[in-house]
Amino acid sequence: MRLRLLGVSLCALGFLALTGAQSSATDAADPVVTNFDSEIRVDRDGALKVSESWKLSNVTGTFTRFVVTRDHLPDDVDHVQKVEDLQVKAGGETKKAEQSTDGDITSIAVEDVTGDAQLEFTYTVRGAVAKTLNGTELRFAPLTGLALTVQDANVVYSTPEVSHVSCFAGSLDSNHPCSMAQLGETAGPTFRQQGLPPGNTVRMTVGFPDGEIAANTIVEYRKTFKRAFSTDTAQLITALAVLLLGGAALLALYRLRGRDQVDPRRVVPASLFSLGQDTRIDFTPPADLRPGEVGTLIDERIDPVDVTATILDLAVRGHLVITELEHQTEYSRPDWELKRVATAPSEELQRYENVLIRAIFGDNDSVLVSELGKGVRANLGDVQDALYDGVVKRGWFSERPDRTRSLWATVGIGVTVLGVVGTVLLALFSTWGLLGLAITAVGVGLIIIGRYMPSKAPAAGRVLGQVAAIRGELLEMDVSELPSDQHAELCSRALPYAVVLGGSERWIDALVATDTDDQEDEGFHWYRGPRGWHLQYLPDSLRNLTTNLTGALFAR
Repeated sequence: MRLRLLGVSLCALGFLALTGAQSSATDAADPVVTNFDSEIRVDRDGALKVSESWKLSNVTGTFTRFVVTRDHLPDDVDHVQKVEDLQVKAGGETKKAEQSTDGDITSIAVEDVTGDAQLEFTYTVRGAVAKTLNGTELRFAPLTGLALTVQDANVVYSTPEVSHVSCFAGSLDSNHPCSMAQLGETAGPTFRQQGLPPGNTVRMTVGFPDGEIAANTIVEYRKTFKRAFSTDTAQLITALAVLLLGGAALLALYRLRGRDQVDPRRVVPASLFSLGQDTRIDFTPPADLRPGEVGTLIDERIDPVDVTATILDLAVRGHLVITELEHQTEYSRPDWELKRVATAPSEELQRYENVLIRAIFGDNDSVLVSELGKGVRANLGDVQDALYDGVVKRGWFSERPDRTRSLWATVGIGVTVLGVVGTVLLALFSTWGLLGLAITAVGVGLIIIGRYMPSKAPAAGRVLGQVAAIRGELLEMDVSELPSDQHAELCSRALPYAVVLGGSERWIDALVATDTDDQEDEGFHWYRGPRGWHLQYLPDSLRNLTTNLTGALFAR
């Protein structure tokens, strides 16, 4: 029994010894930094001359170490350190080292490191010394995020007089003190850290009295929205000044160039009607005003209503006939035939009226509204050009309103683009983004004010006064006072002007009122209805005609 117990004991001891040997072998196989020794000389200009010795065990392949080279401070400020003049040697021979910076960390990779090795690093660090209230302070973290355990790390500084030191080990923001941080009586500050786990950091701080070591901080600013569009005093005042000066300039520009040289509230006695021979009423618009010209004069642009009113006016004056076609079904789309009148009056047409007639008919004598299409739209620009040229020829504008708007819109767009590009560049490379926004705002203001830059010439003053009187007449005149035998004729002549100036419903109703029986009506000399048509349908017919003409002429 004793022999059996002795055998079991020996087996157990042998097993334990074998397990321990295997465990030791496993531990020995793990790559570690057995010793990290560093000597750092701090020059008067704040440069750090660093010499390091790395004793490695069981490493294989590439050895990579890291240095914290960017410190984030409030107000989007970064203090940056630069690692320069790097040299790495092993056994007295220079080793190739790959240095790169990514974000806050600079990495140094040394290839082909195998087994037990000793690497010697030398390099210079600039930007590690910052100004403080009572002097300067050096902040340096040479051990950062290393993938290996550092069993023993020793750092000795060679410096002039030192005021204070501190050292922290662990995570990057750890407040856990190092194993040792002391001021030597004869030597410089000494730091030590034992058993630093992988991925941890050693951060050291050394303070100097004022005048000992110069600050050499390298300051960079983070690209943030807040900083790019800084509201600091200089930036804010400059941007507000540009806005105020720009606004004042826009106001002055409008008053000098865009304000009408006439009083639009002035009313000049005028009427569409005058007493002719034999007590007949003649239709005599002042200065031979045409509806399209009136609309262009009032709002300084050619609107669809100006063109459709011109077509109605040409029909009423006997140059074309509008015939409403029969509806195939109750729900079918209405259509009209526009037909030239061979025996049209010999009155002289305005140039824009001739261009409009050619655009509508071309070489034909009739056309359907539904077929006007692209052919008319392609020539509509010529009609607008002729009408704009006509109002300039009459002396109502010194230059074409459309060209004035186009000119200032182009200038405004140019200033806006300049402001947008300037905003991007200023935001990327400075803190003056607000200045770019202010310039952009001025450009947008110029685009807006450019719409109102066409100004009426003094010659338009009397005409505007006459137009004001005509508008009052169209809106307030008692239509029943017109002679019964001329009622339809005079209401028809006034209708295109009412379409432009307002009150068209009154004049259409006056035309409808001429229907005194229940028989179907043919219509007027300028508007023909289909079979079974009555004058009471005229409001809907004209409303549909206007809608379809506008769509045919201006739809894209």
